[in-house]
Order: sequence, then structure tokens, then C-alpha cells
Amino acid sequence: MSANQIFNNSMTIPEERFELLSAYIDGEVTDAEEQLVEQWLSDDVDFRRLYQQQLKLRQLLIELPVPVAANSSVKAETELVINRVIAEIDKRSQRRKWKLAGIGISVAAVVGIFGSMFTFNSSPQFSPVANSIKKAAPVAEEPVIIAMEEPLVPLPKSMNTK
Repeated sequence: MSANQIFNNSMTIPEERFELLSAYIDGEVTDAEEQLVEQWLSDDVDFRRLYQQQLKLRQLLIELPVPVAANSSVKAETELVINRVIAEIDKRSQRRKWKLAGIGISVAAVVGIFGSMFTFNSSPQFSPVANSIKKAAPVAEEPVIIAMEEPLVPLPKSMNTK
């Protein structure tokens, strides 16, 4: 079975033929589909009329003028609205920055207050300065003994024999 026979059997619905014609005009068909559409164009007068209508419609859409703002006040008005929106966004971001800075300062103050409650307590057991300095234990004074002829500690016998 050839490609033309497959397309002829399956393309009996007008919507499918129209979709294939549209793809043909846009250059989006395979070689087999292109041959089929060209066969329909040569055989079917109604299909050829539809093809001419579609080509004319496509050309008119291409040539359709694009609306341009003829009045410069519209352009200026648009720029003014854009500038206002940008200014409002900047204001809101500045407000957000100030709010965050205020929250940060408040948190630092609260931490400072609670921290100072523990460091400036009148009780010496909580004071880090009082805990780090310890008083030295009193030392009893002893006379200095210098051993010149006899050792203070008895030496083992192996050392005495020498």
C-alpha cells in the first residue's frame, strides 16, 4: 500500500484535509504529504479554491498593520505609571530594610539586658571575676638547711661504698 493510498483512506474527513493544507502552506509537511496535497490541488476544484482562500488570508495577516501609539501623551502616561510603580517598589523595600534593622536592634538590646542580669549580679558566686581569682593558701615558713658534709636523705648502700 503506498503513502497516497494510506492518506486517501484516512483523509476523508474535511477537517483533516484542512489541517494538512494548513501545514502544507506553512511548509510543515513531509514529502509524501506534500505530494498528496498537490494531487488534491490538481484533482479537486473545491480544494483548490480553499487553498487560494488560505493563501490570501495568510497574505492579509502578514500585511496587517501593527497599531502604533500615535499620541505621544499615551507614551508619556505609560512611562509615568511605570516610574510610579518602580518608586513604590523602592519605598517598600526601604521600609522593609528599616523594619529589619529595628528588629535587629531590639533583639540585640534584649540579649544585652538579659546578659547583664547574669554578669552584674551582686552575689560573688555568679561573678566570673570573683571565681577566677583564688587566694593562695598560707605557707608556713621553714628554715633553710644546707647539707655540706652529710646528705639530708640517706643514700643507698651501693653509693656509700665508692
